[in-house]
This record gives sequence, structure tokens and C-alpha cells, in this order.
Amino acid sequence: MLHRTSLSHADINHHLKNVGQTNDDDISISETALLIAAQDRQSNTIDRYRDHLDNLVLQTEDLLIQIKQHKDNLGLNDILNSIETVLYDINGYKGDTETYDSLDNANLIAVIERRKGLPIVLGILYLHIIRSLNFKQPLLAAGLNFPGHFLIRISYEKEHVIIDPFERGKIRDTPWLRATLKNFLSDQAELRAEFTQSVSNRNILLRLQNNIKVRLIQAEEPEKALEVLEKMLLIAPDEPAIWHEAGMLQAFLNNILAAIKTLEHYLLIEEDHRGLMEASQMLQKLKAQLN
Repeated sequence: MLHRTSLSHADINHHLKNVGQTNDDDISISETALLIAAQDRQSNTIDRYRDHLDNLVLQTEDLLIQIKQHKDNLGLNDILNSIETVLYDINGYKGDTETYDSLDNANLIAVIERRKGLPIVLGILYLHIIRSLNFKQPLLAAGLNFPGHFLIRISYEKEHVIIDPFERGKIRDTPWLRATLKNFLSDQAELRAEFTQSVSNRNILLRLQNNIKVRLIQAEEPEKALEVLEKMLLIAPDEPAIWHEAGMLQAFLNNILAAIKTLEHYLLIEEDHRGLMEASQMLQKLKAQLN
């Protein structure tokens, strides 16, 4: 974590590069998402937003202390109800259904200021709270590999639930998962085990950035989309798919030397042969333009 100080663009890039070299379990999703958000908004501090995240934890702890005064043991429902009260009732967070595709919905600082956002950003708030609580029994939370809608599995003692941070932490059952999957993919899509598997902290950060990148491409802002991909490479320097996409976008923007360097690196680290031909052909084309 960075100390309380003024942040420059270089400071943030240095931190993101460190994230790229850090073991996944040691990555703070909320801290990294705040730094990325600050860079995108050209803000030189995240102190106020760190304090807000810490306060969410303190408010949740206070509610749980009050509940514990009236019962011997806390259950998972007590934890879920406390977080729901803190996030949605006390602090007024909600899923943004009116301007869902706004870039602000994928920026943690903007979400804190506006109190609304995408499922994945509200999910980051959940993860921050749960992972900051102190329990004798393991209290675990993980983002899931569910397509199109970010969900979280929360486990406490012998209880396990999947919750939807976009809908006040509503518990989602198998029929809902199946129907949502078919709606997002196709009527032929089936609910497979991989869709409810846990994803890494790094994957959550990449998924957050991918939300931004997709919206920028749809808005026909490829230069800004490339900046997002460059952040993703800092966070995940060993992901071939990101190198491939960055190189192809650099080529599209006629950044020939950068594209050559990026695609050459991609060809060195890619183990899946399916993407090699396209990259090799583009590389030959780019090098021919230098002659």
C-alpha cells in the first residue's frame, strides 16, 4: 500500500507494475482499483476514498457487535444483512440501471462519489469489507467466473451462498444462474462448473479494466482503449491475450514500431497456436512497411 501522499502518474504506474510482480493472494483489489481510478480521473490522492472504504468496514463491525449482544453465535445471514444495511441503506449504494454503460460505473472513485456502479465495482466493495472483517471461523469471499454479470460466493462455517452485489446482495440460486446465462450467451448455453469457479484477484482487476476498454472501443476511442490495455499489461504482464490485443490495436493506430515490439513479445510467450498466425501475418506486414 502507498503511504498518504500526493500521487503522480508515474507513482501509480510504479505501483501497478509492482502488482504485476506480486503473488495473487497479496494483491489488494480495492487499493489497486482506487489507484487506477485516480489515474483515470487525474486525481493526485486517494486518501479520502481509502478512509471511506475503512469506514464501511467499521460500520459493518459495529452492526455485527450489536447483533452479537442478542445471540450466541453469528451466522452467515447476520453478516450478509449487516453488509447490505451498511452498503445500501446507510451509504446509499445501488446498481446503476439508468446509465449502465457510463464509464463512471467502472471507476471506483466515481462509484464512491455517485454511490452507484457496475456489479463488479459494487462487488469490490463487498470483497473489501468481508476480507477486512476479523472472524475466528474462516469467512471467505471470491468473485466468480460467471459471464456477463459479476457475482460473489461467500462462505462461512458450513454455509455457502452466491450473491449479486448489483441487487442489494440478493442470493442467486441455480435457476437464476441458468436463466441469466442463457439470456447473456444463448438459449443453448448450459450452466457449467467453470462458470461458478472462483477467479483470482488479478482476474477481477482485469475484468474491471476490460469493462472500460470495451466501452471505449464501442465509443470509437481506440487511443484511450490502448491506454487501458497498457494498464492491464502492467497488472498482468504474463497474459498473452492482452499483448496480442495491444499489438493489434497499436497496428490499427499505425504505431508501427510499438506494434512490432508488442507482437514480437506476444509470439515469444504465447503457447496456444491459434493466435499465432494472425499475429505473424500482421508482424510481417508491419515490418514490410519499414522497408
